[in-house]
Amino acid sequence: MLTVLVSLLTMFAAPTGLAAAPAPSVAAVDNERLDWLGGTWRGNGLEMKCDQTKLGIACSEEGVSGAMQGAKAELEFETGGEKALLRLSLPSIPPSEFKEVARDGQSVTFEMPTKAGVARLRFTRTGDALKVERGSAKGWASAMEYQRG
Repeated sequence: MLTVLVSLLTMFAAPTGLAAAPAPSVAAVDNERLDWLGGTWRGNGLEMKCDQTKLGIACSEEGVSGAMQGAKAELEFETGGEKALLRLSLPSIPPSEFKEVARDGQSVTFEMPTKAGVARLRFTRTGDALKVERGSAKGWASAMEYQRG
């Protein structure tokens, strides 16, 4: 989580930085509501829990290892109509809103304008694995891996 928080802080504090965040899977999915993100995901000393809401899905991530303890992030994937919004809240930076720009099966990509261009986040589920990538219009800078459970 600290890695994610540092990445997010870098993205929003520095004009060239970018962000990362995570999400999960379910057997029967409704792609319109991003149900495939639901559940508990663990990786890199982080645990993210994603629950269904009336508007979509909400995820809460926090550090569980000694190095990550106390780190927290709140994600809200609001769906409705054709595109989803990703609202990201961290304690030390202003709330951010990413707009969905692409969706394919169990993968969704969001973008947000920054001083340096565009920040991108992509969530991709493959079986019991979730990959969260952060990047820009130039490509993907880093990725976090999570396992279901």
